[in-house]
Amino acid sequence: MPSIPKAEARPQIELYFPDVNGKDWGIKFSKLEFKGMLNGGYIVKVKLFDPHFNLQRILIDSGYLQESRSKTLLMKFKIKWGAGSQPVPEKATDYQSTYVTSLKAYGESSDNAYLEFIGIDIPSWHLNTGDGSGKIYTGNVQGVIKQVVNEYAPDIEVEVSSTLDSKHNKWQMMRMDPKTFIGSLLDWSSSITINKTNWIVIVDGKKLEIKEQADIRSIPRAYYRFWDGEAHDTISKWEFLANNALSIAETKIITQGLSAVSGQYLDRTTDPEETMVFAKDTTTSHKKIAQTKPDQSFSKPDDSPGSDPPKVGWTSISAIPEIYSAGDLGLKYNQYIDGRPRGIFLGLTNGLMRMKLTVVGHGEWSSCKGLGTDTVFIKWMSAASSGKKLWFLSGNWIIYGFQHKVQNGRWLTDLYLSRYDHNSSAEKVGGSII
Repeated sequence: MPSIPKAEARPQIELYFPDVNGKDWGIKFSKLEFKGMLNGGYIVKVKLFDPHFNLQRILIDSGYLQESRSKTLLMKFKIKWGAGSQPVPEKATDYQSTYVTSLKAYGESSDNAYLEFIGIDIPSWHLNTGDGSGKIYTGNVQGVIKQVVNEYAPDIEVEVSSTLDSKHNKWQMMRMDPKTFIGSLLDWSSSITINKTNWIVIVDGKKLEIKEQADIRSIPRAYYRFWDGEAHDTISKWEFLANNALSIAETKIITQGLSAVSGQYLDRTTDPEETMVFAKDTTTSHKKIAQTKPDQSFSKPDDSPGSDPPKVGWTSISAIPEIYSAGDLGLKYNQYIDGRPRGIFLGLTNGLMRMKLTVVGHGEWSSCKGLGTDTVFIKWMSAASSGKKLWFLSGNWIIYGFQHKVQNGRWLTDLYLSRYDHNSSAEKVGGSII
């Protein structure tokens, strides 16, 4: 069942440095921001008051200056309404862990200071730590990603969606750091997953999931209301952007290339059925979009060829070259040449209709889990209409990002939401349509 935020007394945070001592430093906080975005991991910035340099002394005595260039500093935190233990997720987030990347101190006194800590998610820290390796990995894309994570981040629990390429492939790291190397594989390989949907990278503490969107079950996560006349609003502010200009650039993304194995040349003229080099709505039918009515989102444009001048845009991008020249991948070039345009097309679906919704601080959002697949439901009444008519922004939205802001006795959560064409070829997700 979707959760609803329930504000109580003044918001509090709990903040620990487990490797230093067991003390909760949250009582000294003055500001916290915690943000997670689709395929971007999460980051936290917290500002503490440090009277008499108590925390700085403890950090220095515990080896911060001597060890933090070669040893991570763990920071664990949660946000909650009021003091004591609060139920998750209505009144508190789960505990989340980060590694501290920087510490800023400032003040106007000789023995008091404000400290600002910035922390990033644990998998990002480890996978940005490379060694300029030129080694070669053997396996399919799924297996190689697992090998890289297990080698450079052995404490991370990793799960990767299946890929259809040969398990005898050879992949050269080319002295890239692990994160860049994995990104180079994800850039083109959405076409070799089982359902050919875009990759989603999920981080949650020491867990890392790299899955195609179709492999992730969509869950209705939260319910928010605005002027329904029956209960307190949980929405305080909103911004909406409808970018219909994407029709110029994103209706069809095409590519082209030559197979050295078969000699087949692939481009828009040799693919009249538009199934091999085209990424468009009908070739991405397993994508997930929010379920909406015709008066709540755009209708998809007619992308039939033959219009002169064109009414929608066809954008050409470069494909990756054929991988090896002896069919080593285990797939024909025409089966994966559309990988890069497919990834770009699916990534742009969140840019068509977007909304930034500011709601009462909601502990539902504690990690990147569900971003890009899960939905929120909005009940939004139009005060200007006769009776109680629902505004068109009501209904289901896909969530692709969040940001908690806690300061001066307030906790607000920004949510980044998206919708796509209501009649798109896709799996419609979310609650009932209203």
